[in-house]
Amino acid sequence: MTPLAAEKGKTLSSGFFALLVFVPVMAFAGLVSGREIGRIYALPWALFAAGTAFGIAYTGRVSFFRRLFFGVSALAFLVHFKFSLFSDTFEASCFTAAPFCHIAIAPSFLNYLYQQYLAFMSGGWKLWGPLTLGAAWLFITLAIGRAWCSWACFYGGIDDALCARPGKPLLKTARFSAFRDLPAALLVFMLLASLAYMLPVYCLWLCPFKLSGVFMDGDAAVRRLQYGLMAFALAALVAGPLLTKKRVFCSYLCPFAAWQAFWGRLNPFRVTLAADKCAGCLACVSSCPMSAIKCLPGGKAEILAYCNMCGQCLDACPGGGFAYTVFGHELPERLSPFGRLFSVKFFFVFSALTLGAVFSSLWAPAALHDLVKILGGTGL
Repeated sequence: MTPLAAEKGKTLSSGFFALLVFVPVMAFAGLVSGREIGRIYALPWALFAAGTAFGIAYTGRVSFFRRLFFGVSALAFLVHFKFSLFSDTFEASCFTAAPFCHIAIAPSFLNYLYQQYLAFMSGGWKLWGPLTLGAAWLFITLAIGRAWCSWACFYGGIDDALCARPGKPLLKTARFSAFRDLPAALLVFMLLASLAYMLPVYCLWLCPFKLSGVFMDGDAAVRRLQYGLMAFALAALVAGPLLTKKRVFCSYLCPFAAWQAFWGRLNPFRVTLAADKCAGCLACVSSCPMSAIKCLPGGKAEILAYCNMCGQCLDACPGGGFAYTVFGHELPERLSPFGRLFSVKFFFVFSALTLGAVFSSLWAPAALHDLVKILGGTGL
């Protein structure tokens, strides 16, 4: 095959991959936005997701295009659901109530089980239906597992985008490695505390985006403590990555990260390191935004359970030792332009990007509608 023919085939296969992402995202986004603001606002978002897919397929670079997509999704979430705190122009539409926060699911799980127990004892218990939050979480876990935290989470997108700032980190995080399991301890504590008080403890005390008075206690002293802890969490989310180039909130304060690190084992996708290609250079350790790779100088890298498959290490490793696998196994390599799409890497990217874009359709088209109103547009 001539270089020109190979380039043409690569372009066609990348376009086909983009189309595979575009169709389901456009269908779902059009369904959601068509109810209130018009399907036309779904088109730019679907095209953006498809453009991300094309970029990944054409260049082979996962982390760069993923981070761009992830950051835009998080910004759209802020525009549509959080800027309304400052202006009525950003009144929520499409999904008129903020999405149920997935981070709150984990620390409230025992409360949910207790409620199910009460329902069973009263004769009102029912199996999960296909449209319940429990069924949705199980589907997401089976589809992308721990990758939720680097492809779909609206809070994680903020943390991740801020990590990309140029320059060297002002603070080193190696000294904090002993606290890497803090999210697991925090999760256990919040599970027990939430059950004991039958209240959403995470939402009451640690969520960095509870900027309204809805969850505040009536007692002034308790309310000040709540605001203090939330300010601390917000600083970890915003200032943490700017100072360290690491996702500080996601790595050390998010209970859902520990939750998904455990249940994410149900998902078959993995990031795997070929030990014979590891030179112990520590490039992967410094590049990993989740502090999910452990390696001593001159030793072999070890991928921790907190890896959320963002792809940073794949680009950083000079020996090309990291790869996306299914339970540690790769598919036979195909060198043809279309054949290369039949790899674990592209199966994973399709699954993670499509699901992330579909989930973000709950607010991204509406955020575009908000910006049109801000700029003086009359809407379409």
